[in-house]
Amino acid sequence: MGSLREFRAAVPCLHPVGHDPQLLARIAALLGEAEMALQDDTQNAYACLEQAMELLRQANAYRDYGARHAGSGLTHWQTRRLDHYISQHLAAAIRTCDLAAQLNLSSSHFSHVFKQTFGITPLAYVARKRIEAAREMMLATDQPLTQIAHAHGFCDQSHFTRTFRRETGLSPLMWRQRCTTKTQAAAES
Repeated sequence: MGSLREFRAAVPCLHPVGHDPQLLARIAALLGEAEMALQDDTQNAYACLEQAMELLRQANAYRDYGARHAGSGLTHWQTRRLDHYISQHLAAAIRTCDLAAQLNLSSSHFSHVFKQTFGITPLAYVARKRIEAAREMMLATDQPLTQIAHAHGFCDQSHFTRTFRRETGLSPLMWRQRCTTKTQAAAES
């Protein structure tokens, strides 16, 4: 990944963040750090930008949809129930009908309200959750990527790598190396 333009293309921002002052302050700090590091430490700048974009993605996924009229999106309790179900079943196959059953909705109605709420399909959301959990495991352990892929419901490392690259703009190996380098540099400071 060579330029900020490529980074922006790889990690789109779906919606405005909202008005959470702490979240906005954290994102601003990350972007400021990235701007300062851009000239001297491109790798650190990309890591800061990636963290800021992840915060934006999470904020967008969990936005308060109460402002919408009733019945047009999922409620907070429904999204919490889905997140709990997904986190408990990451290693297994998760189908749209399984998620719909958690809320006692038909698959078609569930898919419609899910996309209204999150702006992505249920399966894309599950893939994003799997990648988030895999990233945490990659930072916490030195397990091979194949084992991490299988532990998070990917059929093989190739599928994991394609999904990881789509979500982060980097391969799992490159992401792990960058984060390891950053962690080591921080520990030495």
